[in-house]
Amino acid sequence: MTDVSKRAAAIVGAIRRTLIEKGFDTDVGPDTAVDGSLGLDSLDWAAIVVGLESELGVDPFIEGVERELKTVRDLIEVYEAA
Repeated sequence: MTDVSKRAAAIVGAIRRTLIEKGFDTDVGPDTAVDGSLGLDSLDWAAIVVGLESELGVDPFIEGVERELKTVRDLIEVYEAA
């Protein structure tokens, strides 16, 4: 598995675990929207980012992100560029 696919799997897995913890049984893929319709709030996203920093060893948000994140694919691309 390449580093890119490992990062993508980690991101999708982190989102999926958080959804399950909140009682949502929602499929997550690259085209899944990362807005409020997913059922995660800002604290959930903060916990996901902290967990990913620990797992992947990178925090792409430390310098700020200049693009709008609309989908899981956008989030993956931000981590890939970090």
